[in-house]
Amino acid sequence: MLNLLIAAAVTMVIATARTQTQEQANVLAESLSTVLRTSLGGTIAKIDLTLLAVADEIARQERAGGINPAELEEVLRRHDARLPEALGLRVVDAAGVIRYGVTGIKVAQASIADRPQFIRMRDDPNAGLVVSEPVLGRAAQTWMITLSRRLNAPDGSFAGDVHVAIPLDMLTKSFSSINVGPHGGISLWGEGPSILARVPNLDSPGGVVAKAPAPSPQLRALIESGTDKAAYLAHSGIDNLPRSHYLNRLGDLPLWVIVGLAEDDYLADWKQQAVILVTVAAGLSLLSVAMAGLLLRGWRNRHTAALALEAAHAQAEEARHRLELILGSAGDGICGVGPDGLITFINPAARRMLGWGEDEGIGLNLHEEVHHHRADGSEFPAVACPVWQTLHDGNIRHVPRDIHWRRDGTPLQVEFTSAPIIQNGQVTGAVTLFRDIARRVRAEADAARNLAVTTALGGILRHSLEDRPLQDILHDSLVEILSLPWLNLEEKGSIFLTEPGGETLRLVAEHNMAPAIVRRCTMVEVGHCLCGIAAQQRKVIFASHVDKRHQVRVADMHDHGHYCVPVMDGPDLLGVLNTYVGHGHQWAKEEEHFLKMVADTLAGIIRRKQIEQTLRDSEELSKTLLNATIDGAMLLDPEGLILAANEALAARFGRPPGQMVGSNFFDWLPPKVAEGRRAHLNQVLAEKVPLHVHDERDGAVFDNRIYPVSDTDGGISRIAVFSRDITLQSNAQKTVEKALADLARSNAELEQFAYVASHDLREPLRAITGHLQLLQRRLKDSLDEYTAESLHFAVDGAKRMDALIRDLLDYSRIGHADREMADLDLGEVVADALANLSATIAESGATVTTRTAMPHAHGNRMELLRLFQNLIGNALKYRAPDRAPVVELSATRHANTWDIAIHDNGIGIEPEYFERIFMIFQRLHGREQYEGTGIGLAVCRKIADRHGGSIRVASTPGEGSTFTITLPAIEE
Repeated sequence: MLNLLIAAAVTMVIATARTQTQEQANVLAESLSTVLRTSLGGTIAKIDLTLLAVADEIARQERAGGINPAELEEVLRRHDARLPEALGLRVVDAAGVIRYGVTGIKVAQASIADRPQFIRMRDDPNAGLVVSEPVLGRAAQTWMITLSRRLNAPDGSFAGDVHVAIPLDMLTKSFSSINVGPHGGISLWGEGPSILARVPNLDSPGGVVAKAPAPSPQLRALIESGTDKAAYLAHSGIDNLPRSHYLNRLGDLPLWVIVGLAEDDYLADWKQQAVILVTVAAGLSLLSVAMAGLLLRGWRNRHTAALALEAAHAQAEEARHRLELILGSAGDGICGVGPDGLITFINPAARRMLGWGEDEGIGLNLHEEVHHHRADGSEFPAVACPVWQTLHDGNIRHVPRDIHWRRDGTPLQVEFTSAPIIQNGQVTGAVTLFRDIARRVRAEADAARNLAVTTALGGILRHSLEDRPLQDILHDSLVEILSLPWLNLEEKGSIFLTEPGGETLRLVAEHNMAPAIVRRCTMVEVGHCLCGIAAQQRKVIFASHVDKRHQVRVADMHDHGHYCVPVMDGPDLLGVLNTYVGHGHQWAKEEEHFLKMVADTLAGIIRRKQIEQTLRDSEELSKTLLNATIDGAMLLDPEGLILAANEALAARFGRPPGQMVGSNFFDWLPPKVAEGRRAHLNQVLAEKVPLHVHDERDGAVFDNRIYPVSDTDGGISRIAVFSRDITLQSNAQKTVEKALADLARSNAELEQFAYVASHDLREPLRAITGHLQLLQRRLKDSLDEYTAESLHFAVDGAKRMDALIRDLLDYSRIGHADREMADLDLGEVVADALANLSATIAESGATVTTRTAMPHAHGNRMELLRLFQNLIGNALKYRAPDRAPVVELSATRHANTWDIAIHDNGIGIEPEYFERIFMIFQRLHGREQYEGTGIGLAVCRKIADRHGGSIRVASTPGEGSTFTITLPAIEE
């Protein structure tokens, strides 16, 4: 009986332990496979969405008139930054040549036209996302797989693909982070079936591809049947080890992730315990047999029987001790109860899990101690307990998930099995074996949460692909987030977008928020309230309750908290995601991490929608501008078919634009005119360069510009034509040209007249002056005072008349066409002017300084020398009588000009004379005070105008003046 009991107990324990170990391995393999499927599926879904976004962008640019390389490269760079796991985005043309890529293209003009995945996309317009077989990269020289999407030309023909490459070592690294035991394995299989990646790898990176193993028959059958998920036991084709496998398909893709746990790993502890149990049981059986022999002989001999009985008691004690050792070495909790439910034996593992002391447990009612309440806190009647039922019907019961209660009142998640102890056909007790499954439950919860996160993010991205307003997409995305069951949020929230200028947030989406709060929070200043603080600080703001940061309060507002998450696109703030939490809610890292992921996803959606809106606005603006111009404009195909025409062009033919589109342009022209226009079109198509021609007919003149529009292959697919009616301008130009010719002739005649007049006038003046001066010298002692004074006035008037004629001649010659113009160092020009004025400077005791270096200018040296000499000379002439002259020169650079200031401390000028002083013959002082003809400043203005500049004055009477010359800057 003892041997039978031990054998039954050992057999049950070993069988139950093996079954549970096998089930646990299957569950673990399934959980790990699900986690990997979720992770890889999310990564591939993100990559696929990126490929679709790039394909849409290329199609949009094609529709808009052709690829903009800079704009496309920027789109590739932004999307590539979100794919750290890939080697880089690539855009390939129909010939298989890589045309665009973010990271460096190591092999120029490398072609992938021979790749199977490229051939498949080329031949199958409905190929969808294509995953390649492993291949050794020609440029990267590493084993990789590619994920590709077909690109279509506007006519639906094959235009190439957009793809990313994922190195196999990235997959193996991600697999290596998961512990599957020393002999376990993780692999990724494709159609065929063919292996793509495996951990552990073979020999070296890519070795599993170079030495691809044959799949097991079970795996081949599952993959060929297209199974989504399945568990199976098979021997590996690599090392022939038996493993428990779980297969998971990645969505609709021909990819299967398989996690295999080796029996050598997960049954190691079970085998060791089984050997110990069998060894001890065998020992006990041998001992029991020996004890039986002793009892038999004792029946024959009482003395011998007494001794044998004593030895049997000792051996039984030893057997009991060894049995306790067996039970104590077990990792699972083992507890025996009698018919009354009281504990008869319990192993140390059970005491540890239940928080009991070393000697505690025997004699206690198992149900009342550990099974008195359900997980929801309700009472658990003893009659409903599986252990009580086993004691009464003798059936074995297995409960996969339940709650036991520890001594400190905390719950313990367990699975347990209750088996009866039967003696003489009667149930005399029960054995309960239970196991802590908290880790497994957490793994399942994590897997479920990851699946929910991936599903939610996928839902948000799915909404973003719909052609709906951004506000509606954000509202539906907000509902997706708030409805997640594992996220401990109130089902309330809102999304704000940043207004232009970045100082205000505008509410664009909300869910279940109070109307009063919606009205108050329609516009929120950055830095104001929780959402504004999150926007200002560019970080997540958490509040567990309504605190002083809640600056917006409304009547009957319930107490609550928030997660306020900024929505960022790099350094740019796009908006704020605001979710409500219950009062006293504790911050959770997982919640914040998920909300930041959502914010990053929303950032991509918002930025893409904003770009789409900008493009739509740009297209509408382009259309408006095209029709607003007076020029006729149209777009033709190489055959002359009108693809687009604006209103100005259609008006010439007396038709609306819509009526012209779709017709042949040459049909609208007379035959001879059409022949000439077709020749122009053929010339542009052949030479691929713009053509500018004038068209004169029926008294009208047209300025026509014909531009070729290249396609992606370098051919000419469209012709843009712009035609302007310049009849009035042409007539006006002819009139202007005639007037300019007449003016040039008149100016030449006038200049000749001025020269001759001045020469002829100065000759008699010199004669008059000479004779008057001769009379002065001869008759100076014999003339009376009145006659001498009159003679002096006559001489002085003749001299002034001569000076006026000379200055007037110089004024007329400024800006003459034959004056040489060159790049000059104005510092040298100023130095020459000061040298010419050195005597006057010395005589007046003046101080002339140049505070900054003088720039270079393009001009005539003599004219600029006269300009500076006149201005500095005036500063010395019109000096204050009570102080020595001080003149300062300085130069200041502006965008495209230089300001050269000449400041003095002279007598100054009244503001009302600022403009008058630059007029010819205008003087502010009498000749008895200051000499001059009143032409000097007029000459200065004419010189400045001649050099494309200007001159102005600022002055305070009695303190001084500043004359500022503005000249065009030149590159030095």
